[in-house]
Amino acid sequence: MATDLSNTQAFPKLARAARVANIGPVERRRRLLMGLAMLCTGLGLALLLIGMRAGAYWRLGLFIPLWLAALMLLQARARTCVALAEKGQRDLGAGPEPIEDAVELALVRRQANIVTRTALVAAGLGTFVVLFLSPR
Repeated sequence: MATDLSNTQAFPKLARAARVANIGPVERRRRLLMGLAMLCTGLGLALLLIGMRAGAYWRLGLFIPLWLAALMLLQARARTCVALAEKGQRDLGAGPEPIEDAVELALVRRQANIVTRTALVAAGLGTFVVLFLSPR
């Protein structure tokens, strides 16, 4: 799916609003299921650690499953695989293939960057809540 936004200087709002998928429905579903599994794992561990009144160092370990959960769920929502975007590829159902259009590739990489940063913030906030706002 090639999107011609070659003149993004003239249409900055259009370029910001444009979304280009680099994963299809099968890959989106896979990421959704993995994200939900990691979210359940993270929440289960959080409850366990809070119930055990575990120390802060143990609770810091929650960052990893929370980050993976956020990353997977956000990739499914944005229709963007971060790893494929880095490689300059897409998988819309027929297997990985290169993204030829430079503008499309730039948009996909921008979306992947947003997904990555948002996942880091979400996991950081979740970890903060478990570290500082739960009983000790």
